[in-house]
Amino acid sequence: MLYIYKVKGISMEPNYCSNDHVFCIKTKKIKVNDVVVLNHKIHGKIIKRVQSINENGLFVSGDNKAYDSFITNECQPIKSLVGRVFYKV
Repeated sequence: MLYIYKVKGISMEPNYCSNDHVFCIKTKKIKVNDVVVLNHKIHGKIIKRVQSINENGLFVSGDNKAYDSFITNECQPIKSLVGRVFYKV
């Protein structure tokens, strides 16, 4: 399944900026450094970069080091993974 999302916010700058569109493919096969879309329990769909993966889930962060992302210290469950971003326009 293929999804298209519009980026909002500055947490993924400079690689993904507000109003960019990203194409996401539904998959559970991801690796460290992949950019993924997650369905966050409070904030809805978010785009982040995978920092680490373990049996409990994913740790992710934004690319913008000047912006403290709200989910950096939370383990995201694998079931929240929508898919992997593979293209941006």
